[in-house]
Amino acid sequence: MSNSRQTIARSLAIFYALLWLLPGFAIIDLTVTWSSSWPVMLEAGWGLLFGALVAAPFVALARTPDSTPAILQLTVVCLLVAIAAALSLNWQAAAHAAVLAVQIASIVLARSARSWSGLGPPRRSVPLTVLAVLGFGPWIAYAFEMFAADRENRPDSDITNGVDHYSIQGALALALVALTALAAWWPRQFLLGAGGVAVAAMYLGIVSAAHQGTAGGFSTAWSWAAVLWGAGVGGAALLPHLDRARAVPGRP
Repeated sequence: MSNSRQTIARSLAIFYALLWLLPGFAIIDLTVTWSSSWPVMLEAGWGLLFGALVAAPFVALARTPDSTPAILQLTVVCLLVAIAAALSLNWQAAAHAAVLAVQIASIVLARSARSWSGLGPPRRSVPLTVLAVLGFGPWIAYAFEMFAADRENRPDSDITNGVDHYSIQGALALALVALTALAAWWPRQFLLGAGGVAVAAMYLGIVSAAHQGTAGGFSTAWSWAAVLWGAGVGGAALLPHLDRARAVPGRP
């Protein structure tokens, strides 16, 4: 990639990350997740999806504009927000997916075609595969519960940038499953995605355990199950990288 293309791609990535963190309310919503005057779980879900799963890969692209895993992660999240919008009958959420799609396309176009690299052959992680299977049923069921709540126009939700949080909460649940599955097949390439999943699941579980009965919350048992599942994803994602570090000559 030429220097000018690198500069354009990096500048766009930084700009988009800041958009989702600030006007996109990722940081702002996360700051109110411990205030009982807000629907804390739904605030956490919004902040985690647009912060840990969207802004973070844009930051990665600012550092490495040729990061195929970051582009793929953003594409998966974008598609899932669009699916969530359709299942929630929430056109405002679809508009957010469209904005994200335009941002992804602009970075792809800024890159040289020759810079696009594949993910390489899959190196399946058994622990991450097991965790993806274990999380599939509960997270998908939770997502559809959130979509149904959005269609009911429940008063216990919150609206950010015109979007009911329930649809985004469901999109986050779908993303946790999808990104864990990707990391299970390409554990070395999708460490960022798996790390975002781990942070999101653990944080949701902790917030839910601390605020029982809040909109979008889990039971106490499921709250701590989410924490353990997220910790498992994070630990399993680190294993290949720790093994590679031990294999470097000269290291103990």
